[in-house]
This record gives sequence, C-alpha cells and structure tokens, in this order.
Amino acid sequence: MEIWTIYKMEILKTLKRKNSLILLIPSILVVIMSFTLSTGGLTLTGDGLTENSQFACLDFINTLWAFFSMLGIWGILLILVAAFQFSGEVSSGQIKMTLLRVGKRGRVIVAKFLALMTVTACAFILFTLVIAGSYYLFIAGSSIGNGHFQSGMIELPEVLASILFIFLHLSLFMAVTFLAGLYLSPFTTFVTALIGMFIVNYLIGANTFSFLKYSALSVSNNLIAGKAEHLLPALLSTLAIISLFLALASLLFKRVDIK
Repeated sequence: MEIWTIYKMEILKTLKRKNSLILLIPSILVVIMSFTLSTGGLTLTGDGLTENSQFACLDFINTLWAFFSMLGIWGILLILVAAFQFSGEVSSGQIKMTLLRVGKRGRVIVAKFLALMTVTACAFILFTLVIAGSYYLFIAGSSIGNGHFQSGMIELPEVLASILFIFLHLSLFMAVTFLAGLYLSPFTTFVTALIGMFIVNYLIGANTFSFLKYSALSVSNNLIAGKAEHLLPALLSTLAIISLFLALASLLFKRVDIK
C-alpha cells in the first residue's frame, strides 16, 4: 500500500471521528464573538483598529487570528486531536490493522501526519472564511466596522503569510505529539506536548534566545504586527525540524511493540 492510499484512508478516518469536530469550535466562537462585538457586549481594543477606531475586514481577520494564537486555542485543539487519534490507535492496538497492510511503518507515520495537516489546513481556511463572513454579517454595519476589505495597516499577503507560519508552528507540535504518542497514553501525550508548546511559546514571546527569531511563531507575530522579517530561514528551519521529528518517530516506531 502506497503513502497516497494510506493518506486517503486516513483522511476519511479523521473526518469520521467525532473528536475531529472540536476543530470547528474556533469558527463557532468567531460567530458568537462577532455578534457580541456588534451589539457592544464585547469590546476589542489595540493595534487591530484603524485610525478612526474601526475595523476593516483584513484588520478583523488579523486581530482574531492574533487573539486565538495568543490564547493558544488552536494549539490545544490540534494537539488534543493528534494525541487521541495517533497515540490512541497505538495504545489500543487499532493501528495494527493498518500495519498488516503496510510493509514500512514509516509510511504510516507520514501518511497520518499529512492527513492531519490537510484536515488542519481545511479548518484554518474555514476559520478565516468565517471571520470574513462574520465581519460583513455583523461588524461592517456596526460602529466598529468601516465596511472595507482592504486595511490601511496590513496587506493581504502579510495576513496569509502569518496564518501559514502559525500553521507551520502548530504542525511542528503535532509532529512532537506523534513522537511522544509512541510511548505515552493519549492523555499523557496531550499534556506533555501541550506543556512543551506553551514553554516554547513563552520563550519566543519573551525573546529569551536570539535564534528563536527564526522560529515560525516569531515570524508570524512579526507579520501580524506588519513586519516581514526572517521568512525564508523560519520556513526552512521549521520544515527541517518537522522532518527530523517525523524521521525520528518513524525510526522509533519500528521498535514499538503493538498489542
């Protein structure tokens, strides 16, 4: 069985699992937040506002992505899904059915990771579209919206690039989750990867080490603030680290005894 065949099978399995539905939570929260913002029940202040204290659509998208990224909501949900879908299969022995059809376990690791990344990308696209739709449905005609799409503070390529680097940053911790999930229970894997993510996020936010400026999250934060710096080094270094974790997970998976 080739990686492509396993990948398609894993996509279907991921979409059918009920715990994958938690990836819709951010989109639901956006609709609720947009409605309460338009009615004055919730307020947003800060750099996301234009000079006349109103949001353009791009401002709104950028602000809500920054808000959800700062709280780590996407990271929590993605690590949870990765932990229970991969570590859960390993610890329960369900993955054995897939391994019986595949000669190399590394292919299963890669296919499962790519499938989860695809579902994540779709969730990110949906989230962004829901923000834009909620803006025109609730915000554009309110006192905090100007009805324009284009922002005077940030361009569309910068917004898309910042989302891409958030995606890469979280993909890295999904790879970490796969590695930890080889030996730990789903819940322990979730807690371990989550603690690691928040520690790294703190170190990046505090500018603790100079080399962290080349991390995907640091670049994303700069893009959200309107500064495009270190894009290529961050892209290459993040992809290299993800590949390293997957290669290590594939190597160690060969030695894991499946019940």
